[in-house]
Amino acid sequence: MSPTTKGQTFADPNNNKPNAKFLSLEIHSSSKPLNRRRVLHCNSQTFLPPAAGYCCWLSVSLIAVVTLTPVQQLAMARTTILNNCIIHRNNCSRFHRRRKAGTTESPYSSSSSSSSSSSSSSSSSSSSAAPLPSYVDSSVDDAVDSFNRMIRKNPRPSVVQFNHLVSSLLKMNAFQAAFHVFEEMESAGIPFNICSLNMLIRCFCKLGRVDFAYSVLSKALKLGLQPDVVTFNTLIDGLCKAGKVVDAAKLVHKIRILGYPLDVFAYSAIICGLCKAGRTNAGLELLRKMKELGCQPNVVSYSTVIDSLCKDGMVSKALDVFYDMKEKGISPNVVSYNCLIYGLCISRQTNGAIMLFEEMIANNIMPDVVTFNIMIDAFCKKGDVLKAKVMIQMMIQRGLVPNVITYSSLMDGYCLRNELDEARRVLDFMVSRGCKPSLYSYSIMIHGYCNDSCLPGHVDAALALFQAMESSRLKPNVVLYNTLIGGLWKAGRAQEARDMFARLSKDSCLRPDIFTYSITIGGLCSQGLVDEAYDLFRKMELDGCLPNSFCYNTIIHGFLHHKDPLEVVALIQEMVSKGFSADTTTMSLLIQVLPKEKLDHPLVQKLLNGPQISTFGK
Repeated sequence: MSPTTKGQTFADPNNNKPNAKFLSLEIHSSSKPLNRRRVLHCNSQTFLPPAAGYCCWLSVSLIAVVTLTPVQQLAMARTTILNNCIIHRNNCSRFHRRRKAGTTESPYSSSSSSSSSSSSSSSSSSSSAAPLPSYVDSSVDDAVDSFNRMIRKNPRPSVVQFNHLVSSLLKMNAFQAAFHVFEEMESAGIPFNICSLNMLIRCFCKLGRVDFAYSVLSKALKLGLQPDVVTFNTLIDGLCKAGKVVDAAKLVHKIRILGYPLDVFAYSAIICGLCKAGRTNAGLELLRKMKELGCQPNVVSYSTVIDSLCKDGMVSKALDVFYDMKEKGISPNVVSYNCLIYGLCISRQTNGAIMLFEEMIANNIMPDVVTFNIMIDAFCKKGDVLKAKVMIQMMIQRGLVPNVITYSSLMDGYCLRNELDEARRVLDFMVSRGCKPSLYSYSIMIHGYCNDSCLPGHVDAALALFQAMESSRLKPNVVLYNTLIGGLWKAGRAQEARDMFARLSKDSCLRPDIFTYSITIGGLCSQGLVDEAYDLFRKMELDGCLPNSFCYNTIIHGFLHHKDPLEVVALIQEMVSKGFSADTTTMSLLIQVLPKEKLDHPLVQKLLNGPQISTFGK
């Protein structure tokens, strides 16, 4: 069946219209001056009218709803900031010239700003095509200069040469510059070919605007351009990455009906989308049907399914898929092996992982840093630091450089063995080698110190690392706060623990979770501050954090140890009414502390005879 394009449109499945609608921008007056740097370096979606994340002092207003070409849709948004970009370019050029001459004044001083404004207005009037703004990346700047030269040539270069330039911009993720090139090409009357529009579709998909990408496809059909396999692959991949796997499947069905070709990339993209959406079995089913659909799966298709099966804990099924792939003559690559080795390691089948590691070397598939890191982490979690160090030595001998994950895994292994001095030496060595510790690296050491917080100096060492981490502009998470708060309570430093809790509560991006409250309530009870613990227990519900079984058991422990045991009956009644159970320690304590007549209370009996828990309740 030969594909026909006349009269066919590929509408966005969400609105069934061939062209995207456009929300224009208008600039409102403000007493605050426009920051040119903010305008230039704002999110790339600023250049897309309907997208969120507009630059400061720009607000969206619905001026008109019009149907424009995909390139024209960008024009109105771009013109609101183009003049400031031109000023920035001229200012930066002047700044670099002055720096070479020994002057380092800011390119945004009042004198340079005014002079550059006049020069930019004169330059824009002298040419019909406005020059592109300057970018931080020198490679992008070179491409921008090439475009400005090309657009002024007479006769102008062909569309193929412009496409090469856009392709280089896309490789550098310079979407703003690429959009401007497309607009100037259309303004200059340079006709697009299907390659040009494929790259424009890719731009929109990369920015998550698949609706605009559909509009470009409609434009291609109206211009009589024949969509090719790249066109559809890009659209399908964009839909899948946007989480619209159903829409991608519908598009594939329509493409097949119209007789357009599809290759393995399109089906692999849908398999990946299904796996990411948690529908691994559906992805596996599509993998097995690909041959019936006239497309032979490749190593990427298989590796995607193997990875998803391993992450879902279905390692045996992943092994079946792996060996099925080999039987069909498709050679696994390092990614395939890495996925399986990881799956075996997280399922505690380290011996199987070692066998697979040896198999890949025997098959001349060289392990990469990821492979070694998986194996090193598995050995360290077993407490076998010696084997992990042997792996690191083998890694270095093969010319691979250990990274932050390698060192962090080794630190974790030492901390699990309670060899904190060795773990700290690894951290210091990593820093000396120029490898910047991550949040995970700091968390490992802080957790190790806080677990042994009763030892002199350990809590202080944890706090010092916490400060060093913040100085390196790493933002702590709730888990790290919980670790520090717990360590401070263990060390009996109640006020510092309170201060850390208050600091977390004031954080605009974080909030205490159920474990934060449970740790703090337990710490207060351990210090005999049961009334304060009870107040916090009641406050947590007001803050939107509902207590769980562990939290109830913690406060009941405090009451049994430090208050009249008879007062605990009301808490038990509340706990039972919410469906929670007592843990083993609470039950033992109830039997020891409560008088016999209270043990015969129906609620206490219900609690004692109910299901027991020994871990954190949910």
